[in-house]
Amino acid sequence: MRIRLFGDGPICEGVREVCVRRRHEVVDQRPYDLIVLANVTRILKGPEIAEAGLGVLCFHPSVLPRHRGGDAVYWTFKMGDTQSGVSWFWVDEGIDTGPVAISEAVPIPADSSPSKLYFETLVPLGVRLFDVLLAQLENGERPRTPQDESAATFEPLRPPKPKVP
Repeated sequence: MRIRLFGDGPICEGVREVCVRRRHEVVDQRPYDLIVLANVTRILKGPEIAEAGLGVLCFHPSVLPRHRGGDAVYWTFKMGDTQSGVSWFWVDEGIDTGPVAISEAVPIPADSSPSKLYFETLVPLGVRLFDVLLAQLENGERPRTPQDESAATFEPLRPPKPKVP
């Protein structure tokens, strides 16, 4: 499979490692079979989504449809959630609204912080789930579960920190 990978940070590197280990070609040039967004806030439009034969998958650090938006981990703590998780979803023209390909919830450790939760729990979970999902795609499966709009929340970016005088 020819995979176009966008992103940065440890989730992107983990996804790249999975692709290479599973002998897929990570490419920059068209044609693509799959586009993967790993730690990307860019919103794709219809023509870009259509460039990939299978579609576009996006990593999201919450169990969708909860905490749609650009700072899910911050809002997980701000709203006092006791669990978090990861979703890989098929991108549509909405913001975090496409069908879920795979997701998993996990309890938030008592001693956690947003950064610790993201790097120590959600990133490794996201990489593991991507590996599972890629195996499903290789077998011709295309898991797609519509999100329950009645349970959806959308949070804005976190407010800026006050400036210290």
